[in-house]
Amino acid sequence: MQLKDYLVEAGLTYDEFAKRIGAANAGVIAKYVARKRVPRPHLMAAIGRATEGKVQPNDFFAAGGD
Repeated sequence: MQLKDYLVEAGLTYDEFAKRIGAANAGVIAKYVARKRVPRPHLMAAIGRATEGKVQPNDFFAAGGD
C-alpha cells in the first residue's frame, strides 16, 4: 500500500503522521508521499509499525522502472 493511500484511509494529516513516527515535520512526509525521498531505515521501520505493516519498504520503490 502506498503511504498516501494509508494516510487517506486512516484519516491522518502529514503532521500527525510525522509526529507518530518521529519524523522532523510534515514536509518530510510530503516528500515520502510524492516519492521524492525514501525514508531512512529507522523511519522505514517506524512507518511499518505505525501502519501495522500496511506500508512496507518495497512500497517506496517503483515497480517495473516507473
